[in-house]
Amino acid sequence: MTFKSIIIAISLSLLSLSAAQAAQLPIAEISSNSVLKDKDKGIVYGPSNMLDQQSATMWVEGEGNAGLGKYISVKFGSEVSLSQFRIWAGCFLDADFWKRHNRVKALELKFPDFTSERVELKDVMEPQLITLKETKQVSSVKIYLRDFYKGSTWNDTAITALEFFDAKGPESYIEGTDASASSHYPDEDNLYVASKAVDGWLDTHWVNGPGSGADDHIEVELGSPRSLSAFGISMGNGATESFFKGSNRASGIELRFSDGSTQSFKLVDKPEMQRFELKPVRSSSVRVSFSGIIKGASNDDLYVGELRFWE
Repeated sequence: MTFKSIIIAISLSLLSLSAAQAAQLPIAEISSNSVLKDKDKGIVYGPSNMLDQQSATMWVEGEGNAGLGKYISVKFGSEVSLSQFRIWAGCFLDADFWKRHNRVKALELKFPDFTSERVELKDVMEPQLITLKETKQVSSVKIYLRDFYKGSTWNDTAITALEFFDAKGPESYIEGTDASASSHYPDEDNLYVASKAVDGWLDTHWVNGPGSGADDHIEVELGSPRSLSAFGISMGNGATESFFKGSNRASGIELRFSDGSTQSFKLVDKPEMQRFELKPVRSSSVRVSFSGIIKGASNDDLYVGELRFWE
């Protein structure tokens, strides 16, 4: 199997939410009885890749024959009420690679009480939220591969991300947003356009065009007027510490809402997602401007990994 040259992130933390806000179940341990290892590139496609919110990292079974019967083992650390899970089935690096790899068609969840449930998935390049037939009180679950959609090139089955929830379901940020920017770094594949900052992945970036980024902004369209309660941003290129320090970062941001009001925030100089509570505001769009630019050691480009808004 051959992959595009991709940057594998060394360490990026998941967005931290309080128990009152989040219905996502914390995972204490994740493992698998089959893992693809690319010895030539030194890359291991292990199950922990499904927890890092990155499109370029994923779990891939290592059988070379779709991996039917192989499983992912998830331990929650304590007993939880498991009602739903969300899966990004396939390789979400891009649409081409998604088609070339196998995608999961059917899974079987096996629980400690010896019961099980089979789940059928659609063949779509989007997250699928599955509600179990009944809420299970469990401390662990095993997920078996039972069927697959055939990839056009490789007989490897991939899962890019996996999340679990209680009966409240996911405390989702506003999805389906669109974005434009005052500038972006030009390249043939449009890898650095503003939409990359609202695609749900922490390892894709908007990068500004000429200049340090101090005069740039991103305009996020929310689709309709929304009552906003919180805002999140992942600043910089967090693939490695040297990449993060090598590119520009902002130490401050201003949010301008469609009613003309503004709110400003100071940022910590780190690549992880930072979340801020907003003064109640209703808006159909938000302009995000940058200030206090920290100059990169090796280039003069401003990177933004992700912008998120919550109601």
